[in-house]
Amino acid sequence: MILNSIKNYLDFNVVNPSVKYLSLVAFFTGIILSYFYTVLVIIQKYAGYSEFTIGVVASFGPLGLIFSGFFTTKLLKKFGFYKIIFIATSIQGFCIAIMLEFLNPFNLAFWFFILGMMGGLTWMTMDTWVNVVSNNSNRGKSIGIYNSSVTTGLAMGPLIVGLFGISDKGPLAICMLLIFLKIGFLISIKKYVNQVSIPDQSTKMKFSIIFISPFIFLAIFFAGIEDSAFLSLFPAFMINDFFSEKQIGIYIFVGGIFGVLCQPFVGALSDHFNKRLLVFALLLAHVSWLILLKFSNSNEILIIIALMISGFASTSLYTVTLAYLGERINVSDIAFATSLFIIIYEIGEYIGPIIVGFNMNFFGNAGFTNTLLIFAFFSIIFGIFRSLFYNK
Repeated sequence: MILNSIKNYLDFNVVNPSVKYLSLVAFFTGIILSYFYTVLVIIQKYAGYSEFTIGVVASFGPLGLIFSGFFTTKLLKKFGFYKIIFIATSIQGFCIAIMLEFLNPFNLAFWFFILGMMGGLTWMTMDTWVNVVSNNSNRGKSIGIYNSSVTTGLAMGPLIVGLFGISDKGPLAICMLLIFLKIGFLISIKKYVNQVSIPDQSTKMKFSIIFISPFIFLAIFFAGIEDSAFLSLFPAFMINDFFSEKQIGIYIFVGGIFGVLCQPFVGALSDHFNKRLLVFALLLAHVSWLILLKFSNSNEILIIIALMISGFASTSLYTVTLAYLGERINVSDIAFATSLFIIIYEIGEYIGPIIVGFNMNFFGNAGFTNTLLIFAFFSIIFGIFRSLFYNK
């Protein structure tokens, strides 16, 4: 039964054609994000910045993204998908160039805020797009295809770092090349993007949507904490254990690609099984990779296994929770609900690097794993409580 579901999942004809084109744009978005973050963390670490400073600087990105969430729905309704993604991507390219040329914490924090705001417009627009063109029978599949493309891009970024290093003007040249490729591809598919229409959306900011299923929002809040801590501080974690740039890039790539390969299974399961139970299972997977990393003692095999579990769990948790949200809300609320979903995720991304970076300053690498384990266990306990007493 599951094998047939996976076979059907791989049949792209059952999803809206626009999802395929969006996924390619999302692929470039993921590469740019992960390559730039990995490069910047390594540069800051080599420049002598503490983990706490790196974390605080990185937190301004999610802060900008949170800010953008309060007006994305209105901009989306006014300008449409294409214009928002095009303009936001162009501004992101400018921000990256400035940040790589003028490396100091205050400059980085300011431009991280702008970068995050443009990233927020891009991600919320793309996530809304996927939910709008999907239905309950193929939503998990559509989001899985889209998220697989994002994750493939996220995995490719560190690999590029591992292959080419970060010497001279290489990072700036690579970032600009990736930006131009994304913009060029976006222009080439303009006609397909404009075929996607936005249904009438409520303009009210219904924060009560959180109470439809608070477990969804807590799970994605944890995902934000872990994802940002991983992206912002895991390279520093590896440097503390004396791993090279090449090793860091390749190990993260392996974990990310494994997550992509698991998406057909996750997509098939999410369309046919209870999504709440899948969220529990994925939170337990997060716990398992963190425990494995904690006791790896710099063993390369254990670290790679831990990163493979992390790639699977991180990619899948976002996919399943977004699909779960889509089936529980009205179509008229999709745009704002998706924005709120990402705002909650980004609040987690905002505090993640700060808290984890602060604890790493005092407890070393143990501060990374222990902090994330506490948040993971709290999410699981809350989910059990809601299931037992409220069944939501």
